Amino acid sequence: MSIGITDSGLGGLSILADVEAHLRMHPIREDVELFYLNAAPEDEYAYNSMPTREEKLNTFDRFLLSAAERYEPEFLFIACNTLSVLYSETRFSRRGLFPVLGIVDPGVQKMVHAYRRDPDTRLIIFGTETTIEEGTYFRRLREFDVPGEKIAQQICPGLADAISNDSSGLLAMQRLGEYISTALEQFPKKPSKVSAFLGCTHYAYQSDLFRKGLLAHVDEVRILNPNPSARDIILASLDHTPGNGSLSVEFVTRYPIPEIEMESLQQYLGVLAPTTLAAFQSYTHIPDLF
Repeated sequence: MSIGITDSGLGGLSILADVEAHLRMHPIREDVELFYLNAAPEDEYAYNSMPTREEKLNTFDRFLLSAAERYEPEFLFIACNTLSVLYSETRFSRRGLFPVLGIVDPGVQKMVHAYRRDPDTRLIIFGTETTIEEGTYFRRLREFDVPGEKIAQQICPGLADAISNDSSGLLAMQRLGEYISTALEQFPKKPSKVSAFLGCTHYAYQSDLFRKGLLAHVDEVRILNPNPSARDIILASLDHTPGNGSLSVEFVTRYPIPEIEMESLQQYLGVLAPTTLAAFQSYTHIPDLF
């Protein structure tokens, strides 16, 4: 089985590492090829930096076509909130070459479940510029009858980069404090309970920062991380008959990964997914990937 996992940057590596860790603990008969395909065109110029929606869609469309032609995945998972909310409007999405799923559906399910479990909670969606501006999560939550006044949407400029560039969390915490305050101000009355949705795969690397930051303002915090659900969706595409099938991982990027991000991500990935870590350390650099 050949599976592609894509993100605009490095956040989705945590999902890839979780997939590998599970397969090591529960080996299967099927041979599995995992390709991590970095959809960002440049380190300093990814989708949230692009000035128009048209450029975002055209760039992602070119990437998808190239990934399909070069790697021929049997299944592609979009481990990126930004790209997941854009995918349905790409030309590639209408071709139906192979199954493609994204992280939005499991994210919506987590938030709806949290609200139904405790209607007194307030939902905060932390995300990148595109994720929040598209409003996809807000619309989907309203379709499940979650009241709009119980939802805050908070753009977090630069937070993903701060997390990628500093595994200590200091850079991220400097930015996050401001975003948390701004998010809480969106509610008419200061909430006592908050369910914080991590609407960017990078955020899971420092999920404890969200908890600690929010607990400085509210009494009860629940962190809603869709990444484990994303892992489960990818695993569901496999035949789980026990066995000794092979596992390979390749990390592919159009631009060289900066050394500071190499160092931070190695700290985040740890030792549970050695093949993912090795693939990241010896990544495949293809300047004309798309």
